[in-house]
Amino acid sequence: MEDLSIYCDSNLLYNQENMSNYCPSGFHPVCLNDTFKDGRYKLHHNLGWGGYSTAWLAKDKK
Repeated sequence: MEDLSIYCDSNLLYNQENMSNYCPSGFHPVCLNDTFKDGRYKLHHNLGWGGYSTAWLAKDKK
């Protein structure tokens, strides 16, 4: 497996997303190691978040 340590949280002003963003037509709650598209994509790390989205590092198993 690749070294994912380069994707670490650093110099972040805030360390949490606003929980009110998790609602219908808002953010979708996910956890590390969640998979999508019948297990093809596996979440490895939260890369960052902002007012309109959250970016995740995912590994394509194919």
